[in-house]
Amino acid sequence: MLLLLAAAPAWAEIERIEPPFWWVGFKEPLLQVMIHGEGISRLEPSINHPGLSLKRVERVRSPNYLFLYIEVAPETRPGTFNIRFSGPDGDVLQPYTLREKNADPAYTRGFNTADAIYLITPDRFANGDPGNDSMPHMGDSVDRSDPGKRHGGDIRGIMDHLDYIAELGFTAIWLNPLLENRMPTHSYHGYATTDFYRVDPRYGSNEMYRQLVETAREKGIGVIMDMIVNHIGSGHWWMDDLPTDDWLNFQEAPVMTSHEHITVQDPYASVYDQKRYSEGWFVETMPDLNQRNPLLADYLTQNALWWIEYLGISGIRMDTYPYPDKHYMTQWTRRVMHEYPHFNVVGEEW
Repeated sequence: MLLLLAAAPAWAEIERIEPPFWWVGFKEPLLQVMIHGEGISRLEPSINHPGLSLKRVERVRSPNYLFLYIEVAPETRPGTFNIRFSGPDGDVLQPYTLREKNADPAYTRGFNTADAIYLITPDRFANGDPGNDSMPHMGDSVDRSDPGKRHGGDIRGIMDHLDYIAELGFTAIWLNPLLENRMPTHSYHGYATTDFYRVDPRYGSNEMYRQLVETAREKGIGVIMDMIVNHIGSGHWWMDDLPTDDWLNFQEAPVMTSHEHITVQDPYASVYDQKRYSEGWFVETMPDLNQRNPLLADYLTQNALWWIEYLGISGIRMDTYPYPDKHYMTQWTRRVMHEYPHFNVVGEEW
């Protein structure tokens, strides 16, 4: 919810705030909040709430972003507080909520070698709700006769078949990405994310994803979430307003990856070859993210933590693990395992 005070300037409307909420109880107390809205960088943010302190405010090339770094002290109580944005023509109050982090280790206990894992491409599995097959303004319609089109599978279809999966002897399911893929074609695979905090409505909703994980857990089945930090889809809302000049690799003139995987391990590989491999785009519709940008790095890491805590998943399968910046991936893994020591992360191997 957005609350505009009486004299607030019209250009100060907040369009996005990510993550949409957070939790108290994380070991790392610093929270990055990305604010997006026309002209928002002209305002001065402030917070007056017990246990919270605004440590840093980062402004970038685009005037439509603010990156706030808020320290959440251990004694901070869950609840809603206001972030005040002050300008010469008035103030904007943005409510923000902190929830209580789940303290039960079983909530995010990882899978292991004792598990039998069933891989599901959600769009190709089962159509439990034909009503969400086509969504206005989402593109890429359902056509089961075309292997490149969507076929209508969804979260409800997976939930309807959990007993079937359990009877087969599987104790975990690995789901190909369920996040929004607002792409004109070939969106069914899910690997061209266009919103990091939203389940694609053709699959269901964030809450339905959480219900799936909870129901599966009750049946002795863990859920492994497929994530991608290497690239996004060209339909991602960032592409209309990139925050910085280095948000993407080869941002001005895209270059396709060489796929020379050996450059990651080869100590004698040239800088040119390493750059072409790690920073090159897969295809023109999958812009390659620059994890060396510290603001983007924090955003991506927090997104992983957000989904782990929100869903209570039992693991992450990181897509294209060798392609992102390897130093970033080391830090990403350390942060995830620091917060969730009983968790499990597996990267794609080539």
